[in-house]
Amino acid sequence: MGVSILLIALGGSVGAIGRFIVANVVKRFSSSRFPKATLLINGFGSLLLGILVGRGAEENVMFFFGIGVCGAFTTFSTLNWEVLRLLQENIKMGLFYFFASYLTGIVFGAAGYAMGMAL
Repeated sequence: MGVSILLIALGGSVGAIGRFIVANVVKRFSSSRFPKATLLINGFGSLLLGILVGRGAEENVMFFFGIGVCGAFTTFSTLNWEVLRLLQENIKMGLFYFFASYLTGIVFGAAGYAMGMAL
């Protein structure tokens, strides 16, 4: 159990730092109020997790990448906060973001799973 916790903690630090960097790079090049960074981050995290699951990654790899990196890199709470903010500002934009986010997660997750199975 100790090794698994260490792997999750290390992966979590990598994922959190990666999220911070990607979010800031995207925000630097975009002045839009549309939360592109979270959409990109959650889509990529879904793709990576799908690859891991499709590949049948071993337990320690799942601890580090699946739970640690993907868990800290992606964010459900930020997604929901941004949906609520957008719904208050522009209901059409909020609904678009809601459906685009979940559809992106499902499609990227399925694509990653197929890629993982093919590897």
